[in-house]
Amino acid sequence: GPLVHIPPQASHCWPAGQSFTVRAMAAGGTYRAVVCERISASAAEGIEAAVLSDLPRKATLSNGEVRIEVRAASLNFPELLMMQNKYQYKPQLPFVLCTEGSGIVREVAADVSHIKPGDSVFFSWMGGCACEEVVLQAYLCMPLPKDLSFSQGAGFHMGYATGYHALVHRGKLKPGEWLLVTGAGGGMGLMAVELGKALGARVIAAASSDDKLEVCKKVGADFVVNYSKEKLKDAVGKITGGAFCDVIYEPVGGEIFDQCVRCVATNGYARLLVIGFASGTIPKFPINMALIKGFDLVGVRMGAQLGLQPDLSREMMQDLFKLASEGKLKPYVCAEYPVERYKDAFKLMEAKKVIGKCCITFGGNSKL
Repeated sequence: GPLVHIPPQASHCWPAGQSFTVRAMAAGGTYRAVVCERISASAAEGIEAAVLSDLPRKATLSNGEVRIEVRAASLNFPELLMMQNKYQYKPQLPFVLCTEGSGIVREVAADVSHIKPGDSVFFSWMGGCACEEVVLQAYLCMPLPKDLSFSQGAGFHMGYATGYHALVHRGKLKPGEWLLVTGAGGGMGLMAVELGKALGARVIAAASSDDKLEVCKKVGADFVVNYSKEKLKDAVGKITGGAFCDVIYEPVGGEIFDQCVRCVATNGYARLLVIGFASGTIPKFPINMALIKGFDLVGVRMGAQLGLQPDLSREMMQDLFKLASEGKLKPYVCAEYPVERYKDAFKLMEAKKVIGKCCITFGGNSKL
């Protein structure tokens, strides 16, 4: 559509007096989206193959739907896996990238009453969020907490929901327990550090660089370990006075997982939470260790499980909103790229240089 100038306005995400330009969204027109058209042999190849496409708008809303002008889409590691057909969820080609976003409601179906045009919302949707406009079911939208920017809103759901499902539902984390988080500089890990602290745990953040660990300290880590410089078992043993950890949040896999097996609490009853395999290597677990050390190996599948238990999901979001309203949860966004630079955003993630969240922004909403 044609470019339309929107006059200066003030809101919680916008500096007062700033004006910006967006593409007009005339009914029946098109909108731009970052699209994966084919499966690639590597993440680097997938990033190069991704395209910015014009897609046709849905002219009229169906019952229960809302139309949202997207302001930010958050990147998560699974996008790089989806480009290679390596993720458990395999969308049909072609598909729009990113599964989390935020924006402003522009239109609602006649039967939608709890959301109205002009509301700022965030959402998680497997139909793709890296686009100027989405039409989705209203129940998928959550009100953007007033202290969060659009990029922070876009990065809210997946990390905190995974962290909450892992630490609360599956890990039964109690105040005062020792929590170890590996891959603590990434989006999932950093949010687990922050959430663990909010839940009253004693938190050890472990990551591969001092830069990442500095940010972990900022969001509440009590102790940090750089596992590119020292063995996890030695460092964790020293920090905990030989008690080791009650709960371990493990999204990395590979050799780091193997080290975590040796970091479980010596008094038994530890919970080693399997979140994912960001290293690219799925470890082989020596099952005799579970017997010898008396711990639980716990699989965490947030999306699938909460889909089966929508009531549990609602309770979780209420708890997360409460923590956010108390200022205890605030997604750390390290980079924002305007949609034209979408490849740079994905390259940052592929290079493992994202600390916290990296977002693609729309409508002049980038700080870069």
